[in-house]
Amino acid sequence: MIHFSLSSVLMTVLVSNLLLVLISLLFRNEDVLAKIGFRLTAIFCIITLIRLVLPLELPFAKTVILPKVLSDVLFIFRHRYNVCSWLRISVWDIFRLVWLVESIRRLTILFYSHRKANVLVRGNSRDVTDEEPYVSILMGLCTEKQRKRIRMRTTKFVNVPMITGLRNALILLPADIDSSNEDVMFALRHEVYHYVHHDLWLKFAVNCLSAIYWWNPFTHLLSKQIGILLEMRVDNSIVSEGEESTIRYLSSMLHYMEGDPERDDVSAQYMGMALKKKSNLLRRLHMIQNREQKRSHLLSAAMLLIVGSIYIGSYLFILENSTFEQGITESDRYTTPRDDDIFAIQNDDSTYTIYLPSLGINEIVDSLELYPQIKIYSNKEEYNEKIQNP
Repeated sequence: MIHFSLSSVLMTVLVSNLLLVLISLLFRNEDVLAKIGFRLTAIFCIITLIRLVLPLELPFAKTVILPKVLSDVLFIFRHRYNVCSWLRISVWDIFRLVWLVESIRRLTILFYSHRKANVLVRGNSRDVTDEEPYVSILMGLCTEKQRKRIRMRTTKFVNVPMITGLRNALILLPADIDSSNEDVMFALRHEVYHYVHHDLWLKFAVNCLSAIYWWNPFTHLLSKQIGILLEMRVDNSIVSEGEESTIRYLSSMLHYMEGDPERDDVSAQYMGMALKKKSNLLRRLHMIQNREQKRSHLLSAAMLLIVGSIYIGSYLFILENSTFEQGITESDRYTTPRDDDIFAIQNDDSTYTIYLPSLGINEIVDSLELYPQIKIYSNKEEYNEKIQNP
């Protein structure tokens, strides 16, 4: 049976954060990033995203018992305490509730902020969709059907070209930068590429995931890394046309970056695709400069093997706490107490209380999957009667 539990969330966080650390190391070393390429790095990010989306324990996972110190810590989180006569609750239950409420709040803020940013932009911008040279440039970049879903505006609200919107795209161009037709052409080409390849939907999904995993700072790092990789993909599609196109494109990039006074665009942090940081620009320039560099197949294969092994292995094993110390043995799928007097009592809330009288301990669990042969009683009186009259 597939489970969502503290153990499955713990395994997901450990594995995804480990993968994110590896990806971050690649971003810090631009030479290594150039040797393996942005495509393979993007695959690593996608694998990490999938792991975060599926924080589940699969039926074939082998249980690994944690050391006593860690088990005791997890026991504190999982054990349900009697708050009152009708309520038993654990720290894990409280955390799940807080997690859910805060996730809903952050998702609501994400949607609201995006809508508010769009309203702010539209009220402080000028529509140039039907003006030259914008209309002619756009006609050469996309189909008639795509053009109907794209609007262009100039505004002082942004410092660099960006695109926002999911179904209907809105390309924003800085109004206070004097740009040539060629600069505008490359800017629109860059943003249209994002729209045609559904990068805005991917960015939106990653932002939602960051809102759901709000308590894990590494997910926000993943969002930034994916944003850079999407920019690198657009860069690669343009500079692959030849040296002349590369030089003109780089000139256009630098032209718009000169007008960026090192401040973030308010709208860009919600839904837009834009280059906001000069440190990100340096990474992109380095990748463009080294795009002809020979890829290291050995390094790429080694990284793919490491990341793939970590991902697959994370579903083959599950970390479980044990409060029974030496009273535990491991099998391929179950953790089984050796003591004959262990038994379970089913509670009114569909949970079970596991009793081990010989050690004088008990624990409340959600499932008896780890105890396939345990004896179950409806209450302690039934157990006592069974002991007295075997």
